[in-house]
Amino acid sequence: MRLGIDFGTTRTVAAAAENGNYPICTFSWKGEQKEYIPSLVAAKDDSIFFGWEAAEMLNDPGVHVLRSVKRLSQQLNPEAIVEISPDFHIPLLDLLTLFLRHVMQMLKRNGNLLFRKGARVEVMVATPANAGSNQRYLTLEAFRRAGFAVMGAMNEPSASAVEFAHRYLSNLGPKSPKKYMVVYDLGGGTFDTSAVALAGRNFEVIGHEGIGRLGGDDFDEMILDMALEALGRSRDGLTPSDEARLLEECRERKEGLKANTRKMVVDPGPGTWEGNPVVIETRELYARCDDLVRQSIEKLEEVISTLRTLSVDMDDPRSLAAIYLVGGSVSFPPVARKIREAYGSKVKVSPFPHAATAIGLAIAADPEARISMRESISRHFGVWREQEQGKDKVFDSIFIKDRQVDADTGIMEATRTYRPAHNIGHFRYMECSSVGSLGEPVGDIAFRKETFFPYDPFLSDRKDLSRIPVESRPDLLSQEVTETYSYEPDGRIRVAIENRTAGYRKVFDLGLGTRN
Repeated sequence: MRLGIDFGTTRTVAAAAENGNYPICTFSWKGEQKEYIPSLVAAKDDSIFFGWEAAEMLNDPGVHVLRSVKRLSQQLNPEAIVEISPDFHIPLLDLLTLFLRHVMQMLKRNGNLLFRKGARVEVMVATPANAGSNQRYLTLEAFRRAGFAVMGAMNEPSASAVEFAHRYLSNLGPKSPKKYMVVYDLGGGTFDTSAVALAGRNFEVIGHEGIGRLGGDDFDEMILDMALEALGRSRDGLTPSDEARLLEECRERKEGLKANTRKMVVDPGPGTWEGNPVVIETRELYARCDDLVRQSIEKLEEVISTLRTLSVDMDDPRSLAAIYLVGGSVSFPPVARKIREAYGSKVKVSPFPHAATAIGLAIAADPEARISMRESISRHFGVWREQEQGKDKVFDSIFIKDRQVDADTGIMEATRTYRPAHNIGHFRYMECSSVGSLGEPVGDIAFRKETFFPYDPFLSDRKDLSRIPVESRPDLLSQEVTETYSYEPDGRIRVAIENRTAGYRKVFDLGLGTRN
């Protein structure tokens, strides 16, 4: 069985590769058919619950609720402890693994797909294009630990581009002229936009922008703030679980909005406060959300500018296939409206905005589809280095954003060779969405694992170099050191640091935790 699974902030969606068809998996739950699993976690006493079971417990006052668990992987390392309730703590990687085991159980016990006993469940998975190496590792490792056989990984907007081409451009052949498209992907927790070139079944990502924390969750927060204002309340009196329950109520009401809806009703529900449901004017809500939508459109325009530099005729549908809107939050009325105001008939909304990524992943998982995707690096990655004998520090961009990986292997490598002037190398790695005019990291910055390497051969066997002071050692200029960096197909970064003179090397997997 081959699947595409989109582990989303709000929903987890699966699609199957079945004889050239790619149906969305449905789940039978309490007599109803569901097309997704809520990405929800609930804890009661010493037990933990997921998905629809957790959703049914939202109004139980004895239950502690955690929503949008995917967003935690943007901020925390794998061993970070997540507090679901005062009595229930769990490392983040273990939590994600348990959730995905639940997804596996739902697929086999409640899903509409037929699984042969003992058969491997092979999956293509996705991460936000703007995800750092830490989030990519957490996602892939949790899928593996949950029992899935991971075939590969794609960026979410890239998978949606595959779904678009399958749905609308199936007549493209090897000799068809190259087409371009732009994916606008606004999900529950992140925003990504990518420019993709299509030639036959070959896809090439040529530009990307994104905002790590912009999505439907932020619209939910706006709605909650408006409801609290109407009630004369503040968040100070809310427990984390109460806040999660109210945000779920806001999300459900938001997802019921239509283009002509004038008012929405938010019901705080039992157990939070006494009082009547709150009526919110959608005009005021949309005005408050305007800045968030504007930020996403600014990033979209940056990606479209990349196409203009390639002389793509933005007004010729034979060249620009579409600006394709995917992700559950594009159903929020002001989003599609404002993008259409800016780009008119070029805009096409996916008929399955929540499932486009999963369907694209399922297509990519099908060997008969013969999909080839050449990704580009979506964030700058580098390290601070000293210059002029420590008088100055500069940021060395090892991997540069939008550089394309090797078309055959999906890998990119970079090498640095030098002679050290200290006893120990202390490497402070980081990723960023942009670099400034002087090459400094700016924008969305994420620090990665600090790494220590013994330049002094007498320290080569020492295990904890962090306890040893870094000292100037001009005598070590006789040693030649090489750093070889590898950007892997799954988005993780590894470095092999070798003292070539003394003949020893160490390999580090960057981004996992806080220290090597």
